[in-house]
Order: sequence, then structure tokens, then C-alpha cells
Amino acid sequence: MENSGGVPEERIRHLSEAFTSFTATSGLLEQYYDMLRERVRYLTVELEERNAQLNAALADANEAKDNLRCILQSMAEALIVLDRDGNVMMVNRAAVEIIGPSAEDATGKSLEALDFSLVSEGDDTVLIANGRRFDVFVSRSNVADSSGAVHGSVLLIQDITRMKELEAQSQRNRRLIRMGEMAAKIVHEIRSPLCSIELYATMLESELGEGEAARLSRGISSGIMSLNNILTNMLLFARQQKPAVSRIDASFVVREALRILEPMIDSRGIPVTLNAQEGIYFSGDPELLKQVLLNVVLNAIQATYGGGSIGIAVYEGKDGVMIEVSDEGEGISKEDLDRIFDPFFSTKAKGTGLGLAIAFRIMEAHGGHIRARSVPGEGSVFSLHFPAAEA
Repeated sequence: MENSGGVPEERIRHLSEAFTSFTATSGLLEQYYDMLRERVRYLTVELEERNAQLNAALADANEAKDNLRCILQSMAEALIVLDRDGNVMMVNRAAVEIIGPSAEDATGKSLEALDFSLVSEGDDTVLIANGRRFDVFVSRSNVADSSGAVHGSVLLIQDITRMKELEAQSQRNRRLIRMGEMAAKIVHEIRSPLCSIELYATMLESELGEGEAARLSRGISSGIMSLNNILTNMLLFARQQKPAVSRIDASFVVREALRILEPMIDSRGIPVTLNAQEGIYFSGDPELLKQVLLNVVLNAIQATYGGGSIGIAVYEGKDGVMIEVSDEGEGISKEDLDRIFDPFFSTKAKGTGLGLAIAFRIMEAHGGHIRARSVPGEGSVFSLHFPAAEA
């Protein structure tokens, strides 16, 4: 059947249904578009929030990283961080100070590229770098994640040199107190009868006149004088020193000590070199400090009896005046080096072991210190540190 326009009604009906379907579909697309636009807006807001959170987290992470780096750099212990292959990832400032220049550009290199070595000496560990020696405590631990996977390791080196020095000094002080008390008692018990023996020996010598008996009597008097000198040193060691402090010319007091020892130096033919800066002053008791120098230089003379020379240097250090006495003698073993300032300890067959102990006590009384280093077979160096005099 056809309508008056000549278009079949069936085609008109299909066309009407198509328009109806298109209208419905357009409505749905419009709804989906609105939903999609709302979803995009929501995701955009959420993305902005997540970006803000991520930026804040990155800022916090960078701040934490900077804080951690500052903490690691300010640590007193030397810290070396290694990756899983054993290459250096980071060293802190303390590691550079101990190990030296090789640690400054060590990042990315193997641990062996750092110029240092660790040596075990009994129960102690010693680090040697750039000719310097440190007593250290070393620990190494792995860096692992939550699953246990190892990503590297951390090497921690603690310099305990000063701690060991203080410990040795504390032990030495306790020994000195006990020895001082014993020395004072010994001197008191011996000196009275010794004075009587000396008096009788002098009277006997005057009656005998000249001859073999008189010579033997003078030998008795000489032996008594030697014993009396030992007792005087013991008293000097036992008493609490109270220096009469004044301003002292460093080079002058050294030359005075050398002048007193000049006959002994000349008789043994020992070359002595003095390198002294002029115009350097420090505070102290000139007589007591002269005794310190006498004991130290005498120790050097005895050490170089078989040959070698002695050098004395006077210079201004960072926080005071330094006097160094070096010799090319037989040197001192590490075991003996820890005890040379103990009273009555001597490496010499006829030594009393009081000279360096007295020097140590006098230096302490002046607020200074004396230290020794030695290489067996090559010689020793004794360093005296005196507080600088006020202008």
C-alpha cells in the first residue's frame, strides 16, 4: 500500500523507528558523556591530590636524606658505606681526616683503593694511614631490606687512641701514687743511717790522710753521695710538686741543660744538634723544667752510647711550646714504651727508673705533658709540651 505521496507506509514506519532509536541512543550517549566528564573531573582532582602528596613525600624524603647526610658527616667515627660489590658509596668527614686524601675521591672505587691498612696487635686493632698510627675499634654490618636481601655494608671505624692514652695515664697515675708513698717511706728509713755513715767515712778519710786506705774511704764517700742522689730523686718524685712559675725563654733553658751535660756529651763524642726558634716563651719553674730536660737528654745520651746523634728542636705548636729530643739509639720496644714513665722501671742494667718518672710528674704539675714514640733499632723521640706563657 502506498500513501498519497508515493512512499510506502512500511518504509515510513522503519524510518520513524530509526529516528526514535537514534533519539534514545543520543540520550544515553549524553548521559555517558556527563558521567565520563564527572569521572574525569574526579580523577583530575584525585590526581592533583596524589601529586601534592607525592611532592610532599619527596620533599620529606629529601629533607630526611639531607638530615641523614648531615648526621653521618658530623659523626666522630669514620664511616665508609659500600655497595653489594664492595665499592665505596660514601665516606664521611671523619674517615677523610683519619685515612687522608685517598678517601676524598673514593666514591665508586673499591675499598682497597683507600690508602690504609688494619693490623691486629694481640687484642688491639691498629689503623695505619699516611704514616700515622691510630688505635681503633672496627665493626662491619650489612645493609639489608625488609625481605633480608643485602644491598651493601657499612664499615665503622672508631678512633680510640686518645681513650687508650687516658686509660694508660690513669693507670700510671695510680701506680705513681702507690710508688710515691713507698718511696717517701724508704727515703725516711734510709737517709738517717746513711748520713751517719757519710759522717764517719769523712772523719775516717781525714784521719787516714793519703794512701790506699784513704782512697778506699773516698770510695765509700762517693758511693754514699750516689745513694744520696738517688734518695733525693726519690723525694723529688714522692713530693707533690708546686712550681714557682715564671716566664721562661725556651731556648735558654735548653742551652742551660746542655751546658750542664756538656762534659758527658764531649767525653762520649755524641753529636748534638739544636734547632731552636728564638723568642719563644712558656710558663714554668725554670729549675724543675731544667731537671726535666736533664733527665730526658741524659736518657738520649745513654741510648746513643753505642753510636748515633741527638737532635733537639724548639718550636711553637698549635696550643703551646714544643721541645722534642730525638736520638738514633737502640729504640724502645712497644711493651717497654708503655712503662717507661713508671717509677723504678728501667731498660738499663744500672738504671734507677726514676728519671723519666720524675720528668712526667713535673710536666703534669706544669699543666703540660710528655710523650714518647720509638722504633726499635732506629731511635726514639720524646715530645715535651708546655703551655704558652701569657704576653
